[in-house]
Amino acid sequence: MVGRLQRIEIENFKSYKGFQIIGPFKDFTSVIGPNGSGKSNLMDALSFVLGDQTRHLRVKKLSELIHGAVVERPVAKSAFVAVVYESEDKQETRFSRHIHGNTSEYKINNSTVRAEEYSAALEKIQIFMKGKNFLVFQGAVEAIALKNPKERCQMLEELSKSIELKEEYDNAKAEMEQAELETQTTYNKKKGMVAERKEAKMEKEEAEKFKRLKQEYSAKQMDLMQFKLYYNEQEIRTVKGELESKEKNLQKEHAARAEIEEEMKAKKKEQAKLQREAGQLEQEIKKAEFKINKKKPDHIRCKERMRHLQDKCNDCKKSLENARLANTAHVQETSHLEAELRKVQSLRDDWEQRQSQQYVSQGKDLQLADSQVQEYNRLKQQVAIETAGIQARLDDHEREYREDKDSYDAMVRHKNDIVSSYKRKETELSENQKRLSKLEEYISSSRQQIHELRQLAERLTEEINTANERLEKLQQELAEIDRQLGDASVERTESSRAQRKRELIDNLKRLFPSVSGRLLEMCEPSHRKYQVAITKVLGKYMDAIVVDSESTAKDCITYMKEQRLEPETFLPLDYLDVAPIDEKLRGIKSPENVHLVIDVIHFDPPTIKKALQFACGNALVCETVEDARYVAYKTGGRKKTVSLDGTLFQKSGVISGGASELRARARRWDEKQVANLKNKKEKLQAELKDLMKIKRKEAELKNVQSSIQGLETRLKYTEKDRDTTEQKLKQSNEADLTDMGGELNKIDGEAAKLQIRMQQIHNLIEAEREKLNGVEDTVFRDFCAQIGVDNIRLYEERELRVAQDRDKRRMEYQQQIQKLTNQLEYERSRDTEAAIRRWEELLQEERGQMESLRAEEQKLKEQIEQEEAKKKTSESKLKTSRSQLEKLEEEFGEVRRRLGLKQKEITRCQKELTQCESRLETKRSQRHSLLRQAKMDGLELPLRQGSMDDIEDEYDEENVQAESQTIYAKEEGIVIDFRGLDKSLRKFEDPKVIQSKADSLRKEVDTLGAQLQNFAGVPNLRASDKLTTVEAELRETELGFEEARKKAKRAKATFESIKRRRYERFMTCFNSLADSIDPLYKSLSRNSGAQASLLPSNMEEPYLDEVQFQCVAPGKRFQQMDSLSGGEKTLASLALLFAMHKYNPAPFFFLDEVDAALDNTNIVIVISLKEEFYGRSDALIGICPDNDNSCLVSRVFTLDLSAYPDTMQEPLVHGQPPQQQQQQQQQATPSKV
Repeated sequence: MVGRLQRIEIENFKSYKGFQIIGPFKDFTSVIGPNGSGKSNLMDALSFVLGDQTRHLRVKKLSELIHGAVVERPVAKSAFVAVVYESEDKQETRFSRHIHGNTSEYKINNSTVRAEEYSAALEKIQIFMKGKNFLVFQGAVEAIALKNPKERCQMLEELSKSIELKEEYDNAKAEMEQAELETQTTYNKKKGMVAERKEAKMEKEEAEKFKRLKQEYSAKQMDLMQFKLYYNEQEIRTVKGELESKEKNLQKEHAARAEIEEEMKAKKKEQAKLQREAGQLEQEIKKAEFKINKKKPDHIRCKERMRHLQDKCNDCKKSLENARLANTAHVQETSHLEAELRKVQSLRDDWEQRQSQQYVSQGKDLQLADSQVQEYNRLKQQVAIETAGIQARLDDHEREYREDKDSYDAMVRHKNDIVSSYKRKETELSENQKRLSKLEEYISSSRQQIHELRQLAERLTEEINTANERLEKLQQELAEIDRQLGDASVERTESSRAQRKRELIDNLKRLFPSVSGRLLEMCEPSHRKYQVAITKVLGKYMDAIVVDSESTAKDCITYMKEQRLEPETFLPLDYLDVAPIDEKLRGIKSPENVHLVIDVIHFDPPTIKKALQFACGNALVCETVEDARYVAYKTGGRKKTVSLDGTLFQKSGVISGGASELRARARRWDEKQVANLKNKKEKLQAELKDLMKIKRKEAELKNVQSSIQGLETRLKYTEKDRDTTEQKLKQSNEADLTDMGGELNKIDGEAAKLQIRMQQIHNLIEAEREKLNGVEDTVFRDFCAQIGVDNIRLYEERELRVAQDRDKRRMEYQQQIQKLTNQLEYERSRDTEAAIRRWEELLQEERGQMESLRAEEQKLKEQIEQEEAKKKTSESKLKTSRSQLEKLEEEFGEVRRRLGLKQKEITRCQKELTQCESRLETKRSQRHSLLRQAKMDGLELPLRQGSMDDIEDEYDEENVQAESQTIYAKEEGIVIDFRGLDKSLRKFEDPKVIQSKADSLRKEVDTLGAQLQNFAGVPNLRASDKLTTVEAELRETELGFEEARKKAKRAKATFESIKRRRYERFMTCFNSLADSIDPLYKSLSRNSGAQASLLPSNMEEPYLDEVQFQCVAPGKRFQQMDSLSGGEKTLASLALLFAMHKYNPAPFFFLDEVDAALDNTNIVIVISLKEEFYGRSDALIGICPDNDNSCLVSRVFTLDLSAYPDTMQEPLVHGQPPQQQQQQQQQATPSKV
C-alpha cells in the first residue's frame, strides 16, 4: 500500500516561527531558496517527526529545537512537527511529534502513542527510520558510493531486514556447534571405551593365568613349610629331653651362690646404714656451717662497731684532756685579767685622791670682778703681743709633742692588742695542733681499716659474681635439661621394663667388659629428619646388643637366663657376615638427596661399624615416597629404599609403612639422651649447692659494704674537720706569732725613740715656757698682787688647764678599765667547763655502748664456738663413718670376688646346658620364624589346635618387645596337622637328607616364584569385574552418543531454517538491487556503455561478508569507486539509491542538493536547483529568510506549476519516447521533493 505525503505542519521548530503548513506536495516538488534560508531545517523537521534521534538533528538536546532557543530566547515552551499521509483510498493519517522541554511525545491522529507503536505504524506505510529509505541529506549521496564493502553489506541487511534474524542466527549457530562438539566428544569417549573393553579382556585372561600359577605356587609353599615344621618339631622334642637332664646339675651350685648373695645383701644393708649415717652427719655439718656463716657477719659487724666505738672513746679522752687544758688556761687568763683590772682601778683611785688633796691645798677658786676680768683680758692681749714669737715657737713645740704623744699612745694600745692576740693565738695554735694530730691519727687508722675491708669486699664480690655468673649458666643449663626431659616425657616416670633393660646393660658391661652396649645408644641420626627412616631400616636390630665375639654373646645369654631376664638380640662382631658397601649407590644424583642409610648415621665407637652395616645393608634413604619408589624399581636393578616418612620398599616388591607407629618408635632416639641428661643434671645440682654456699656470703658482703660506707662517711667528715683545723692553723700559725713578737720589738723601739724625742720637745717647751712666764710675770706683776697670787699661771692652771688635764687623765684610766673589763667578760663568757662536761658525758655514753657490744660480741663468739665444736664433732664422726665404709667396701669386694668365682664355676657348669638351651632356643625361634613366615605369606596351615591369629606379627611393636618365652609358650598351643604332608616326606632321619630334600622343595618354589615375578607388575585379579563395568559403561556411552547425534541433527535443521530465511531476505533485496542498478545507471548516464553491478563476496552466506559495488563510467575503463570523479560518484550513488527505493518504495523521497557534484552534461538528468531544471517540477516551495534581529525566521511560499504549460522538449534516452521515459521515472520515484 503506497500513498503519498500530503503536507507538513510545523510550529516553532528551529527557524520556522509560529504555525506553518508546507504543501500540498505534488508528484514532483522542488524546494528552492537562498543559502541559509532554512531548507535543511525542513529536512530536520521531517527527520524529527519520523522519529530520528536528537544527535542527528544538529542539536544536543530537544529544547534547542524550539525557535529562538539557540539565542536563549525561545518563543514558546513547546513545539511540534506533523506530517499528513494520504493513502490510496484518500484517507489521511496525521503523524506528529511534540516537544515539551527536553522530552517529546508521539501522536497519531492527535492520540498519544508509545514510540514503538509510532514506529510500527510508519513501517506499515513503508517508512523505515533505521534504513532511512526516504531521506538523502546534503552530502550523503557521495558518502554512499564511498562505503566500504562491509558497510555496504550492513546497509543491505538493514534494507532487507535480514539483520532482524542475526541474533537468532548467531544463537542457532552456537547451539549447532555446541551440539556437534558434544557429538564428537561422545564419539571419542565411545572409541576410548571400546579400547578399554579390549584391554579389560586381555587383563582378565592374564589374571586367570596368574591365579592358576599362584595356586600352584601356594601349594608348593605349603609342602615346603609343612616339611620344615615337621622336622623342626622332631628336633625340639629331642632337645627338650636333653635339657631336662642337665638342669638338675646346676641346683647345688645355685644354692651355694644364694648363700654368698645373702651375705652380700647383709653387707649391702650395713653399707646403706653407714651411708645414711654419713649423710646425716654431712647434713649436720652443713647446718653448722650455715649457722656459722649466718652468725659470722654479725660477729664481724659487732667487732667492727666495737673498734669504731673504741676509736671514738680514745677521741673523747683526747678531746676531754684538751678541754681540761683549755679550761686551766682560761682560769689563769681570767685571774690575770682580774688582777690587772684591780691594779688599774687602784691607780685611778690614788690619782683621784691626789687631785682632790692638791685642789684643797691650792685654795678655792678666785672670783674676779668685771673690771678685773677686763684688765685680765687687756693684759693677756699685751702679753700675746709681746710674746708672739715665743708663743708661735711654743705652739709648734706643743703640736709636735701632742703628735708624738698620740703616736706613743697608739703604739701602747697597739702593743696591748698584739699581746692579747699573741696569747690567744698561742692558745689556739696549741689546741689546733693537738686536734690535728688526733684527726690525722684517726684518718690513718680509718683508711687502713677501709683498705682491709675493701680487699675483703673485693674478694667476696669476685667470689659472689663468679658464683652468680656460673649460677645463672647452671640455672639455664638445668632449665634446658628439664625442658628436654619434659619434651621427651621421660623425666616424670620411667617404665620398670625400660629401667630393667638399662640395668641389664650396666650389669653386662660390669661383668663382661667386651660388651659395647645397645646399637641405639651408640649411634644417632645426622639430622632429626632421618629418625623415622633409620628406625624403619634398623627394625628389630635397633635394641640389639653389640659384643666383640660369639663367646661373649653366649656368656651374656647364660647370665640372662640365670637371672630369668627377657631375651635380647646380640650382634657378635666376629660372627656377623656383612656384605660390602656398594660404592655406586653413593653416586646417585637423580633424584636429589639420596644417601646410604649408614652415611646419615653418626656412631661411636668406630668398632661397631660392622654391626651397623649388618643392620642397614645397602639401604638408601630418599626425601619422598615417589623418589624412594623410583630409586627402588626404576634405576637399574631393584634396591632397598626408605622415604623420610618411613615407607620401606623391599627388593622383593613388598612395601610397608606405618607412620604413626614409626614416629612413636623414632622417639626412642631421644630416650637414649635421658641418662646423660640425668647424670649431667645431678652434677649440675651438686655444683649448684656449692655455689649457693658462696651466694650466702652476700649477707657478709653487705655488712662489709655497710661498714665501709660508715667508715667512709666518718672519714669524709673527719677529713673535712682536719681541713678546717689546718685552715685555722694556717690562720694562726707560728709565723704569725713570730711576726707579732717582731712587731712588739719594733713598737718598743719606736716607743723609746718617741719618748726621747718627746723629752727633747718637752725640754724646748719648758725653755720657751720660762721665757713666756718671765714676760707674763712682768706684765701681770701688779695684777697678781691685786688678786693675791704669786703669778698669773697659778690662776690659769688651777682654773683651766688643771681641769683639762684631769679630764684627760680620767678618760685614759676609764678606757684602760673598759678594755680590761671587755677582755675579762670575753674570758668569762667562754664556758670551757661545759666542753669538759660534754666530753665526759659522751665518753660515758660510748663506754656504755662499748660494754653492751662487748657482751653481744662475747655471746656471738660463744655461739660460733659452739657451732664450730659441733661441726668438729660431726666431722670426726663422719671421718670415722667413712673409715668404716672403706673397711666395709673392702669386705664387700671380697664377697663380690667370691661371688664372681662362684659365678664362673656356675658358668662353666652351665656351658653344656647353655649349648642345649641355645639349640632349643634356635629351634623354637626357627619354628616361630616359620610360623610367622607362613602367616606373612598367607599360608593357611592345617591345624589340629590353635589358630593362625596366635602367631605373633613381626611388625607389631608391642609383640616385638614381648617376652620370647611367652611367645613360644603361646605358639606351643598351635598343633599342626601333618596328615596332609605326603608320607614319603615324613620318613627321613638323616639331617643331610632332610636338608637336601628341603633345598629341592625350595628350588621348586623359587622357580614358580620367578615365573610369578616375570609378570609385568601384579595382574589385576578383578579384571572380570572391570570388564563387566566397562561393557556397561560402553552401552551407556553408545546411548549418549546417539542422543547427542540426534540433538546435533535438530540443531542443524533449526540453523539451516534460520539461515535459509536470512539468505532469502538478503538475496531478495540483493537480486532486486542487482537487476535494477545497471539500467538505472545507464539511464542516469544517458549512455548504454555505462555499467553498474553488485557482487557478493560470499555466495553461500553473503550477509557474513562483503558486497562489491562496481561502476564503469561512459567512455572510461574500469576504476575503483574512490578513483571516480565527484559527478561520477554522485550518479553511481543515485543509481544505488533509486534501486534501493525501487525495492522498498516509501510514500515520499527527499533529496537535499544531490546535484552539487554534477557537471553540465549530466545536469538535465537529476533534480537541480537551477531554474532551467526546477522549472520541470509540478510544484515549487520557496523558502526565504526573514531576519528578526539575531534570530533567523524562515518564510515559506508555494507555487503550483501544473497550471502552466511545459515548453521544454523531452530528450530521448536509448531511443525511447519521452512518455515512456517519464513513466519509468515515475515508477522509480513516485514522489520527489
